[in-house]
Amino acid sequence: MLPKKKTNISYVIREESEPLHKNGVNAIVVAKSPASCLFTASRDSIIRSWDTSSKVIKLINTYEHHNDWVNSIFYVPKHDLLFSGSSDTSVKIWDASKGFVMSSLRTHRDYVKKLAYAYDQDVFASGGLDKKIYVWDVCTLKCLTTSHNTVTTNLCEGHKDSIYSLEITPNSNLLVAGGTECFLRLWDPRTSTKIAKLKGHTDNVKALKLSQDGTMLLSGSSDGTVKLWSIGQQRCVITYRYHTEGVWALATNSDFSKFYSGGREGLLFETDLKTYESDLLIKEAAPILDIFCEDDRYLWVGTTNTAVNKWEIPRTGPATKSSCNGPPQSNGLDPCPRVTRRAATIPGGKGLKKVYTLSDKQHVICTNEDNEGFMYNVLHARLIKELGKIDIKEELAAYNKPEYVPNWFTADVKTGMLSIHLDENDCYAAWVCAKDEGGINDSKINYGGFVIHGLLKNWATSSRSNGDDSGNEARELTNKQFKIPYHTPFALIEGSDGCGRTLFRIRVDETDNPNDSRILDDLIPNWVYNIKVKNEMPKFTKIAFYIEPYTSDPTPKSREGRLSANDFLSISKVIEYVEDKILRPQESNNPLPHEISIYCNKTKLLPTMDLRTVKHTIWKSGADLRLMYMINSSTA
Repeated sequence: MLPKKKTNISYVIREESEPLHKNGVNAIVVAKSPASCLFTASRDSIIRSWDTSSKVIKLINTYEHHNDWVNSIFYVPKHDLLFSGSSDTSVKIWDASKGFVMSSLRTHRDYVKKLAYAYDQDVFASGGLDKKIYVWDVCTLKCLTTSHNTVTTNLCEGHKDSIYSLEITPNSNLLVAGGTECFLRLWDPRTSTKIAKLKGHTDNVKALKLSQDGTMLLSGSSDGTVKLWSIGQQRCVITYRYHTEGVWALATNSDFSKFYSGGREGLLFETDLKTYESDLLIKEAAPILDIFCEDDRYLWVGTTNTAVNKWEIPRTGPATKSSCNGPPQSNGLDPCPRVTRRAATIPGGKGLKKVYTLSDKQHVICTNEDNEGFMYNVLHARLIKELGKIDIKEELAAYNKPEYVPNWFTADVKTGMLSIHLDENDCYAAWVCAKDEGGINDSKINYGGFVIHGLLKNWATSSRSNGDDSGNEARELTNKQFKIPYHTPFALIEGSDGCGRTLFRIRVDETDNPNDSRILDDLIPNWVYNIKVKNEMPKFTKIAFYIEPYTSDPTPKSREGRLSANDFLSISKVIEYVEDKILRPQESNNPLPHEISIYCNKTKLLPTMDLRTVKHTIWKSGADLRLMYMINSSTA
């Protein structure tokens, strides 16, 4: 039996409202019923819907319950449902009009990369990096509730590597899957039986498009080619080689007579499947992630940039003829795109690109693509300062102090927003004195512990609680000093550093909901429960050290009198120890005034420094810390 994976916590520091994409757009869907609406799925973990009925595109709603990139979406108009697949390993079902998640499917064990919907039969398939394809019935899923949340599904199993692309016919009698195996597998999804395997690509197959009758198939690959396949003959009819880099997105017109391909180089080509003529249609400024063809008149294009562009398709056909086989045809095509003016643009925001943790382990500095800096307080989970355009080396030199605080969190900006990850092994490593953080006494504060209290401050007492109300002082200080915004989302993740399977995602202000509270009670790991409910804080980290009179001799005089103290003990406390325990017993009735200095490696230590800072920045040795005191006497 495999050991149970650890459950960790991640939270996102963000604004209460995020109307603009903060990362690339992976998927686009246009819905015509009940009104003209565009859905965009972003790498910032948020799905957004837009009113495209007028020239001014307006945000309708945001759909926020994923914890990682949203990779694929589709809309079911007759049920007004939106389905999404994410790198958080879940498939979610949304009420499209109201914008709330109805249920989450957590059958996949790795990233969900693609969904494919068969609208005639009301079924869909999901596939991802766990090498499995599940086939779901939409009518069954829309009836799921909190109390009735079990569902059966067909499993198409047999892929030996990750799945990146899926297509299914409207009548659900043919399912095609592609991925890093480099070839295509054909399935009958009704019985989960294999039909055939199509070979020809030499790299990851990232995009597929089936004709509605299931007789023809287009495939785009990271090998830079697009292939047209005959399903009946189970062979490649023609290979298009005009892309110079990987093909990541495909779209077709309504009668499958033309297709549009885009990818890593940011070029979008139009190809006529009747004449085999190809033309450079559009040039985007970034790699193309998805293309949606609306009414055979417009192309909506999502890229690794945050904006989404709408382009009008020219009514005339491709102007440049090119051979589809042989060497790449990019040199033979017109290097200038036929369409240079956008019909519309949904602007995006500036997502974060890099994160730097400061030495106090309370603050981080993040930068975007324009090298604009932003300082965040990790304990308060909020932006505290906009730095403008910065030289990051100069900023780090200005803010980093000669201090050492153990790492108690990790941070990333994968989604374009700042995510903080708390791991069982490190979360409670950093202790400080309450006075240093605005407290009124010498009590000790654990950074990780107080963040846990802050995230769960509204959580109703767990059924595991024994009624112990210890920790009131800690909770009171948490609410006063480390108040985390109510809109802050956090997730329980099976894995480490935010990379794993999301078990549950919730906002701080939702933890007092009875249903959510019960789910938390089932999923909260003991290392969090013991802190929040029982207030069982971990033991302090100790540092062993010696204190002796100052000498230039590097060899310790004695190994006797070895002392041990909390790693955050200040040098001022060491001075008090020398005064009270060493010097005072030796003094006469009329001691001379004196000043005590503490040294390590011939470096005079500031009274505000602590033992762990001395050990890691000055002593720099695994051996016990050696401190020396010097007495500077003076006459009054």
